Amino acid sequence: MRRLILVVLVLALSAIPTYAQEANDQDTALDLLWNQVRLQPDDFGVACMPLANRAGAAYYNADTPFPLASVSKLITFIEYARRVDAGVMSLSEMVRVDELNNYDLPRSNSDAHEQFLSLYDPGIEAITLWDVAAIGMIQYSSNAAADYILDRLGPTDWDDLFQLLQVTNTGYPHSMGAVALLMANHETGRTTRAAAEASSIAQGEQLFDLYLADAEWHRAEVAYRADQRRLFPAWEIQAAILDHATAKGTAADFLNVLAAIYDTGGPLSERTKMLVREALRWRDNDYVAAMYGEYGSKLGFYSGGVLALVAYGVPYDGTPVISVAFLRNIPRQAYNRMLHRDSIGELAHWLNLNACAGLPDVVAGGSPG
Repeated sequence: MRRLILVVLVLALSAIPTYAQEANDQDTALDLLWNQVRLQPDDFGVACMPLANRAGAAYYNADTPFPLASVSKLITFIEYARRVDAGVMSLSEMVRVDELNNYDLPRSNSDAHEQFLSLYDPGIEAITLWDVAAIGMIQYSSNAAADYILDRLGPTDWDDLFQLLQVTNTGYPHSMGAVALLMANHETGRTTRAAAEASSIAQGEQLFDLYLADAEWHRAEVAYRADQRRLFPAWEIQAAILDHATAKGTAADFLNVLAAIYDTGGPLSERTKMLVREALRWRDNDYVAAMYGEYGSKLGFYSGGVLALVAYGVPYDGTPVISVAFLRNIPRQAYNRMLHRDSIGELAHWLNLNACAGLPDVVAGGSPG
């Protein structure tokens, strides 16, 4: 996407073997994506719509649920923005950094949380709730920030929000730390295939509640996670956890979410929409500034082969476009190459610049125009 996507990729990419970065250098980032789609057509879902021409929408596997990864943080943020608009949560409330740090699970988020906090003076004791939600959770994709905000929301009538957004086949947001603890923790070690296939979101949440509430368990887990080699089971086992024990959703559902944020009218108040757009908006990026009047997106990815992106773009001399793309079960080397080259981000740009036209032909095996 022409910027380091959410800084959180920095350490993750540093671990990619040189051969994975150099392989298929003759292929463009989009070539890598389309090649993978043709190898695994059932593991790709996409929905795209020009807001000025809904009849020009294009879909593929749009009603198939895919693991959401950090795209689910967008739902959490919308609920936060609605509560700000209703006056029951704040933009300016101060959050103690030590309280926020309690939610950080080391070596589970490619240093996103540390990168987020590096924006502030060393030793800072408190930051605003808006910074935690908009900058930490959305822009830097800090799992600690997301899990803190989710806790602060408390009991939430997600069904009410989903009905408002016309979301019908998507799971509720859950703590991000729960996923990493299901993969490995100091009590059980790395999970097995059988345990992964029997795992659930509820089990992960119980582990994360222990991490937050039991100081001794917390200390033992932090010590265990000092050695990153302990933390990740085999690639296919990671994929099984993502399939069985994380929230899933459809491209069609998230196209409705984006329409609620970016289209005129709709179910969200103008202030709520403004807050969400502000959090998603890209700034200080030469490539985006040269192409777009406005661009916003939320990326999600997990090792185990999941990539997800929701995006909005208004190309200069073009029409506003919203798009959603999900991939799953990508083999490890292909995943590393696609992540390194930002294939899914390039797909969003291609969809924006073509106003969704040509998507069905390319998915069917044709050549991008």
